[in-house]
Amino acid sequence: MFHPFRSLRRAAAIGGSAALLASAGALALAAPPAFAAATGGSGASLPYVEVQAESSATNGTVIGPSYAQGRLADEASNRKAVTLQGSGAYVKFTTPVATNSIDFRYSIPDSGDGSVYTAPLSLYVDGAKQPDFSLTNAYSWYYGSYPFTNAPGSNPHHFYDEAHRLFDTTYPAGTTFTLQVDAGDTASSYTVDLADFEQVAAAQAPPSGSVSVVDKGADPTGAADSTAAFNAAISAAGSSGTVWIPPGTFKVPGHIAVNDVTVAGAGMWYSTVTGTAPGFYGNSAPSPSSNVHLQNFAIFGDVQQRDDNAQVNGIGGAMSNSSVSNLWIDHMKVGAWMDGPMDKLTFSGMRIRDTTADGINFHGGVTNSTVTNSDIRNTGDDGIATWADSSLGADANDTISDNTVQLQMLANGIAIYGGHDNTVTGNLVQDTGLTQGGGIHVGQRFTSTPVGTTTISDNTLVRDGSLDPNWQFGVGALWFDGSQGAITGPIDVSNVLIEQSPYEAVQWVEGTISGVSLSNVTIAGTGTFALQEQTGGAATFTGVTATGIGASSPVYNCEGGNFAVTDGGGNSGIDGTPYCGGWPTPVLPSS
Repeated sequence: MFHPFRSLRRAAAIGGSAALLASAGALALAAPPAFAAATGGSGASLPYVEVQAESSATNGTVIGPSYAQGRLADEASNRKAVTLQGSGAYVKFTTPVATNSIDFRYSIPDSGDGSVYTAPLSLYVDGAKQPDFSLTNAYSWYYGSYPFTNAPGSNPHHFYDEAHRLFDTTYPAGTTFTLQVDAGDTASSYTVDLADFEQVAAAQAPPSGSVSVVDKGADPTGAADSTAAFNAAISAAGSSGTVWIPPGTFKVPGHIAVNDVTVAGAGMWYSTVTGTAPGFYGNSAPSPSSNVHLQNFAIFGDVQQRDDNAQVNGIGGAMSNSSVSNLWIDHMKVGAWMDGPMDKLTFSGMRIRDTTADGINFHGGVTNSTVTNSDIRNTGDDGIATWADSSLGADANDTISDNTVQLQMLANGIAIYGGHDNTVTGNLVQDTGLTQGGGIHVGQRFTSTPVGTTTISDNTLVRDGSLDPNWQFGVGALWFDGSQGAITGPIDVSNVLIEQSPYEAVQWVEGTISGVSLSNVTIAGTGTFALQEQTGGAATFTGVTATGIGASSPVYNCEGGNFAVTDGGGNSGIDGTPYCGGWPTPVLPSS
């Protein structure tokens, strides 16, 4: 979800004796902690191993860590990267696993006028020269405030893109992959963040009885427009039939309508649908498509700007009793924007990267649906969101589980905007909320239906949250916002591990927020506060522990008794006199 504006709330001191504050900071904690440290969640089961550039052999310049906005290190994983400048500069990755592929995250400088260019970068495998990569600035470098432009100016952000390659051979663990600036590599500098190494399985065979798009005239070289061939294959497959996308690159500039059909590819590394804005769309609600199954291919678009009036998403429309699995979606506005109502839609095994807006958004009346075991990185807005738009209906009984969500430029890693009986569990959320957001968020916002029962369990949040440029105070790794209506929940938070928060770990802001229960929450390192209580409401803390707090007090509270706390026992590190004053300079993570 975008943030076109935010109301400013008081940020500094108000009068009142600290002795009158009924907050977490006033808890008397005589008993020892009753809970073991939270174990959190481990996220998606990923088929690749990620290796950081700053941990690899290099003669380049390690940048970061940095937690500001507008610098390359701010948007790098772990907030560190390596910049290569000048002939001979290199970063050498050593793969810890056998691999036949590489995917790496990079940034090259923008052009002076924002025009698109390409620049080669050399690759060596165990010292043997390989074909160059061709890198581009086309999908990076945005400026200004929402909805952003491509014209160079203030507030530069969204610096990184990715490049990947599948090799004809498998290289054993210990093989070196060197990205090096040679004399013919023309960018003024190259910043490399990380590389992923994966042993990609062989291409899958066509399902029995399927209709091949090539047999209907599709061009696997990507030269000719294959839209008509895809539509002809869908028609020929008939009710509940299967369409086969064989290995190749297929140019499909716009939408393919799908209903009661399976569209299957040979694998996300083999079957690629590409074009200006390719997408697979269900029927419009209130008559959604049903029995749609999209699986095992890639959608690589050419979306270079954010236009919220343009339907340029990888997956869209409405689909009930349907599934989307093992798709790689890149360079679209949104990976999947689903306009409800619809019921029983599952996303699994997704790999969504480098979008100008959200990764996956359930927009209104999406029920009994799931996003699971998916990898979402470098989105321009929320990584995964349920938006219970009141004009469409409540998102309800949805589950966001066991996903790895990283590096959201704007907004949050995972967001629940209204709705009820929704669950966020087992996720790993890292380096998210780089502007105007945090890690996991629950909000009564954007004209959503009321926030009802919400369960947040078994999640890990690492280095999430930022200094909001409008509010001019930090946003929490886990935060709650009642700006458009009182939140009564209940919101049950349990077994959550929050590490290295640049600002506060947990935040309540705007409106009135009650019904939040924190149980077995471990806070390990914050730039400012463990708990930032900025609005009226009530919460229960049980087994909440905090260490490594950057501020002079673990709790911020200028609300006095307007924020009521129930001590469930087993808490530690959140006692003492609450702080109410100007915002302290954060003690930012150093590694």
